[in-house]
Amino acid sequence: MISFSVLLSVYIKEDPEYLNQSLKSILAEQSVVPSEVIIIKDGKLTKELEKVLGKYATDYSSIIKIFGYEINQGLGYALNYGLNKCNNEIIFRMDTDDISSKDRFKIQLKEFKANNSLVIIGSNIEEFNNTPGDLKLNRNVPLTSNDIDNKKYKRNPFNHMTVGFKKSIINKVGGYKDMPGYEDYYLWLRVLKEHKGFNINENLVFARTGNDMIGRRQGFSFYKKEIKFQNQLRKDGLIGSLNYFQNIVFRAFPRLLPKKILKIIYINFLRK
Repeated sequence: MISFSVLLSVYIKEDPEYLNQSLKSILAEQSVVPSEVIIIKDGKLTKELEKVLGKYATDYSSIIKIFGYEINQGLGYALNYGLNKCNNEIIFRMDTDDISSKDRFKIQLKEFKANNSLVIIGSNIEEFNNTPGDLKLNRNVPLTSNDIDNKKYKRNPFNHMTVGFKKSIINKVGGYKDMPGYEDYYLWLRVLKEHKGFNINENLVFARTGNDMIGRRQGFSFYKKEIKFQNQLRKDGLIGSLNYFQNIVFRAFPRLLPKKILKIIYINFLRK
């Protein structure tokens, strides 16, 4: 079996019980256990979060490795910091409030083994608020490399919390960069310029959306983030003029719509 790492970042505002459920799903309940779990403390944590980390560090002392720093720097910085701590070529991402299905790593590793040209492998997700199944909503992504290439300019082709990727290629393209709200999408587009990705047509992760997921992606603040992202893609030559103007109309401007309308757009277009 291929040795692999799992990379997580945790910060002070996260819920200790959610962290516990996340770590339990990748260690105690997983059919193939990672050879190492790299946890980055993105700034100081609460005593409750430290207690959860301490328990798992004791129970899985040969697997869990915890690193960190005093001042919160944001997700992109934390993940780049963690990439350099991972000792394996295959690295899986995991969010500290989500839950992995029991065969997640087994299924994704099988795809890496079957096709050496793949650099990123993700999957669909099932979204939930309190317990898996309570929303009955999936976020589906394009599956084949061709589908991903055809749709990557219009929407994020991967669910970030599901991906496994090859460390050497991620480092080669510069890793995660400062692009609030779009650190992962920006990285995928740089990787996919020369390499291939793939998504598995299963919900391998149960993703906790929170009670106001739409609200966090709506408003003038997120509109400005979208504009900054699209401008950077155009500057880098990762997107052409036609796709740029289409995204300004169909991705940026909807951020200014009322939440009820934006929710309809998400459900009917971004989860299909």
